[in-house]
Amino acid sequence: MSDAQHFFDLARSQFNSLTTDIEHHFDLVASQLRQYLPSETSNLIRSPPPPRLPPPTTLQLLTRWIDKNRAVSAAIAAFALTGSVSAALYVQQRRSHRKRRARKSPSGARTDVVVLAGATASPLASALALDLERRGFVVYVLVGSTEEEGYIRSLSRADLLPLPVALGDSYQAQEQIARFRGLLEREHVAFEGAVPHHLEFRGLVLVPDTGSCVAERIEDIGSEEWSHALNAKVLNTVATAQLFLPALIAQKAKVLLLTPSITPALSPPRHAVENTTHAALSAFAATLSAEMGEQETGVGVTHFKLGNIDIPSVTAKQRRDGQTPSRLRATPLRRLNDAVFDALTTSRPSRTWRVGRGSLAYDFIGAVAPSGVVGWMLSLGKKRQDESGFASDRMGSSQGSLTWEKIEEDGSERASP
Repeated sequence: MSDAQHFFDLARSQFNSLTTDIEHHFDLVASQLRQYLPSETSNLIRSPPPPRLPPPTTLQLLTRWIDKNRAVSAAIAAFALTGSVSAALYVQQRRSHRKRRARKSPSGARTDVVVLAGATASPLASALALDLERRGFVVYVLVGSTEEEGYIRSLSRADLLPLPVALGDSYQAQEQIARFRGLLEREHVAFEGAVPHHLEFRGLVLVPDTGSCVAERIEDIGSEEWSHALNAKVLNTVATAQLFLPALIAQKAKVLLLTPSITPALSPPRHAVENTTHAALSAFAATLSAEMGEQETGVGVTHFKLGNIDIPSVTAKQRRDGQTPSRLRATPLRRLNDAVFDALTTSRPSRTWRVGRGSLAYDFIGAVAPSGVVGWMLSLGKKRQDESGFASDRMGSSQGSLTWEKIEEDGSERASP
């Protein structure tokens, strides 16, 4: 047992000595490595690159630049605003002052033809006919009686001619329109030796007298009055457009419908006939425009919604009658004349054209404002009329622009643009 014990002790001592040497060797190697390696080993580990941010947008760059240069930005904004307003005023002035004249043939003869239909002797229709004739159009005015034909001839204009059309007799009306189309198709010679030319149909201007309606309650309006109003103001307008439709399509002419818009936009009481006729004519114009666009006929349909327009003949008559003029200044008649000319000569006119003060504002009020607010506004207007002693049969018709009465044949009563 002593030999074995001695052997085990010797082996244990050798093992301990070996482990001690190995541990001492590792300590020595570790101390040498610490001398050569830096203290911060984190620098040796490559960190992942940071995520790349997207490039700034143009709006962000502009915002940063404005934030850094606020004074310069304010100056640029003020200059741009002033310049845009000045440019808009300049363009509008150029448009209003540019000459609007119809085309002529090489020989100097008039070639553009316009047909005007509606209330022949109304101030608005007379003013439009005279202005179109002054601008170089050959104007034909639809007449249905000898009195209307005599009135047109009394104006003594060489190129302002009556065009008799019997709307009540379809067969006779077709023959009369056929003669008118033959006039457009054949050649014309201004003078001997001149180059022949053809007449070009530019447009049909419809001016129904929708405003001359008596303010009555619905229960007080008789069936005969309803029938007369619908026949004279709606059916005659529709029949006129139907008769000229083949000529319009053949010449790719324009159709212009002029109606007042202030009273129908507000739909006040005691104006059932006027509101009904206006709604019917508006629906007819919209449908005709849609059909012409669907068939690609090239016929443009424009609905003029008229506001407060100063018609000189009506204004002069009201002043002689002692009526108090409105405080709001009406739109000059020249603005309407220019708009009608532009609609006739533009290749693609707008479907709706608003002319006159209040044409857009009252339409917006009637569509957005509650009926109670509209009734309150109308009651205020009625009180002011009662206090001034002047009762108008038309809502919002300062200067009498919407009261289309028969114009007197006296020269002082003729409206000038």
